[in-house]
Amino acid sequence: MAIRSMTGFGRAAADLAGVRYAVEIRSVNHRFLDLKTRLPRELSSIEPLVRRRVSARVERGRVDVAVSAVGAGDGGLTDVVLDLPLARRVVAAHRQLAEALQLPDGLDTGKVGAWPGVLRTVSAELDASEIEATLGPAVDAAVESLVAMRTQEGVALADTLVGHLERLEGWRVRLAARAPEQAQAYRNRLLERLRALLADLDVEVDAGRVLHEVAVFAERTDVAEELARLDSHLAQARALLDGDAADGVGRRLDFLCQELLREANTVGSKVQDVELSAAVVELKGELERFREQIQNVE
Repeated sequence: MAIRSMTGFGRAAADLAGVRYAVEIRSVNHRFLDLKTRLPRELSSIEPLVRRRVSARVERGRVDVAVSAVGAGDGGLTDVVLDLPLARRVVAAHRQLAEALQLPDGLDTGKVGAWPGVLRTVSAELDASEIEATLGPAVDAAVESLVAMRTQEGVALADTLVGHLERLEGWRVRLAARAPEQAQAYRNRLLERLRALLADLDVEVDAGRVLHEVAVFAERTDVAEELARLDSHLAQARALLDGDAADGVGRRLDFLCQELLREANTVGSKVQDVELSAAVVELKGELERFREQIQNVE
């Protein structure tokens, strides 16, 4: 079975300019593809690449992609910038202060460098092609890991959905077996009531009139077409679960579930038999459980 779950996680890492970056992708169910990215400023140029490579493999789900530096400091790519004119002004000011107070200046590079603004760190600028060449494969590896997990989850999900389908098919069979008996049961009840009512009047039951009422009742409560469509929709759902295509299965199953529920509601509005009504309630309950599971199919 080829269906995939929308729940998964993937991770990969790569080294870039002496910094190790981790790519983590998490996904949960969502009606459409909702892709969000979080990248360090120095890697912002690869956001289109990340979106392109993730969306090429993932069709649906709320997907969060995070790229972050790992290891010492987690600071990412940085450069140290020296403001030499400011450093010279700091030294000159200290010497002027030392001369004015007749004190040794006691300056060294450590003290000058500690002055605010003399030394500062900034994000390093890297060539976009270098970033893509290094981190692109890490993104691909993380996506593959995510898809593998979603596929594995899909195997268990498919088994659950097949179980729901089998129970739905069982309830449809019961409905199909019982539905034709509605008219005969109605005829028997009608005859019993009429005979009881007319017994004291010594009047014969009009068989023709009874047949007419039974025919009207049978037409009004006929659910053969609805049950046939239920059978067709269930067969299509099973074909999707047994097929090899993974793309779009979730949306198609969701549509079929809506159609199944529509037919079940129509059957429920037509039947006038206690046993059939109870079967419709069970059918609709199983459909709701089926629908809940479908929400996590890609």
